[in-house]
Amino acid sequence: MSEVPKAGGGGSWAPLVVVLLLLALPGYGIFQWFFCRLEVPPGHLAVLIAKTGEDLSDGEIMATREGQKGIQLETLRPGRHWLNPLLWETAVVPIVEVPPGKVGVLTRLFGEDPDTATTEGLLVPLSGAQRKGIVAEILAPGSHDRINPWAYKVELHDAVTIQAGFVGVVCNLVGPEPVAKNSYLVAPGERGVQRDVLKPGTYYLNPYAVQVYPVDVRSQRLELSADPHGKPEDSQTADDERRNALVFPSSDGFEIEVKLTVEWSIDEARAPEVLVRIGVGQGESPMAEILHKTLIPALRGNARIGGSKYPAANYIAGESRTVFQSSIFQSLKTACEDQGIVIRSVLVNDIVPPQQIARPIRDREVAREELARNNVQLQQARAEQSLARETELVQQEQVKVESETEKEKRRIAAAGAQRVAVIEQEQLLVVAQADLTAAELQAGAILARGKAEADVIAAQNVAEAEALRASVEAFSTPSGFAAYTFARKVAPRVRTVFADPDGPFGAIFKELLQPTKKEERR
Repeated sequence: MSEVPKAGGGGSWAPLVVVLLLLALPGYGIFQWFFCRLEVPPGHLAVLIAKTGEDLSDGEIMATREGQKGIQLETLRPGRHWLNPLLWETAVVPIVEVPPGKVGVLTRLFGEDPDTATTEGLLVPLSGAQRKGIVAEILAPGSHDRINPWAYKVELHDAVTIQAGFVGVVCNLVGPEPVAKNSYLVAPGERGVQRDVLKPGTYYLNPYAVQVYPVDVRSQRLELSADPHGKPEDSQTADDERRNALVFPSSDGFEIEVKLTVEWSIDEARAPEVLVRIGVGQGESPMAEILHKTLIPALRGNARIGGSKYPAANYIAGESRTVFQSSIFQSLKTACEDQGIVIRSVLVNDIVPPQQIARPIRDREVAREELARNNVQLQQARAEQSLARETELVQQEQVKVESETEKEKRRIAAAGAQRVAVIEQEQLLVVAQADLTAAELQAGAILARGKAEADVIAAQNVAEAEALRASVEAFSTPSGFAAYTFARKVAPRVRTVFADPDGPFGAIFKELLQPTKKEERR
């Protein structure tokens, strides 16, 4: 019997498996980082090519379904991506850049063949059914990082720019057939010229779907002034001949040459109709075609019709020139209005009549103008004479008024001076009277004050005399009073007197020792 292996015998593989795992994990990381890592730089995209999967069918160049082998439709945007190099191959290419003022037109290189039975199927949508051909949607200016260069071809075209003073006439190159046949303009979306125009601005349109014709709607000037009888060696061009002055016969058979200027413009709302009626500028500009096909023929035809109504003499004198200008304007405006052309003004610059009748009529007009000028000069002389007479009368009247005014001014000045003198004398009289009254009052006051002062002095003198008399009476003799007075004056400065009583000095005081009269009476 064979021995049954022990249950614990398989445990010897576990460490090996762990070791293998520990070795496999770093190896897998190294493989991913160095071999599977794909860095797509900014401004680029990566195109994927599958190495395995379902083979593409005949005619296919792009893998549009998951699991197909070959170039993939979807791309990788800028950034870091992880791809197995055994399964995928990549190509890093710049992204599509559309500069300003340009549009990008895509042409799909894969898908089903387009239906060429109708022009409606010439453009294919960017999304939805995948068919080869030009894509209806355009790429606006900027960066586009979803465009696979193996799937789409990119063409750059100029954007449509409508300048100020212009409108854009739109012609759809694709679309359904117009419902209304034999019409100049079609309904919106139909193939043909559209009724609506593009205003000034920039438009990003698919040039394979839409064609835009810029039409000038500014005011234009047409000068018909070239010499219609130029010499053969002048070799005028066809355009110069079209701009020759108008020549037509008058009602009496004379040839009249008229030089004029027409100001006109295209009606903005009817610009598509004008473009379709007259042409699209094949060989020359639309404005030149309008002039040569419509405006100049209508102008010459209406001028011949209207100008042949008047005799040649009326173009030299009279109001026929103004009437002719107005009739040409009205007839030309009516004729061109149906064509979508607006006539703004017609100005007759010069009318050249035949010389065989112009000279005598001109001489007659010159004589008439000379007579009118002489009459005007005569009237002017009479007016100047009348004006001089009136001026002299006015000057005389002015001198008279000035004299009377000066006389009145002097009279008024004299009366005023007299009145002022009277007033001044009256004022002086009043002042003199006031001064007299004041002087009288002052004299009375002085007399009263003098009398009072005299009375005071007299009273004082009387009082002093009475006092002196009383003082004298107090002594026996007047000489005693005198001796007393002398002693009183001298006493304050005398301390001791040594004198003989009988001497001259003692005699002075001797009187003082005599008894007074009162004492004697006692």
